[in-house]
Amino acid sequence: MSIINKPPQHVKREYELEEPVALAVEKYATFVDSTPDHVVNSALEILLWKDKHFMDWRRQQQVAARKDTNTAHRATDRQ
Repeated sequence: MSIINKPPQHVKREYELEEPVALAVEKYATFVDSTPDHVVNSALEILLWKDKHFMDWRRQQQVAARKDTNTAHRATDRQ
């Protein structure tokens, strides 16, 4: 195993922010000596990973997807 890990993959997305939010992001990035992209990514991580209802919903989606996959595999095996 390497000492230095591969950096996380970044995906370019385009979103529109309300003007006061965009300004606050830029000011916060200056405050923490970082980039607006990093601030937005970090803020969304905090929000999304701490939203209990969202995390419960994601787990339900994963369970449902596994059930669908297992059902499809069983149907294919029977043919």
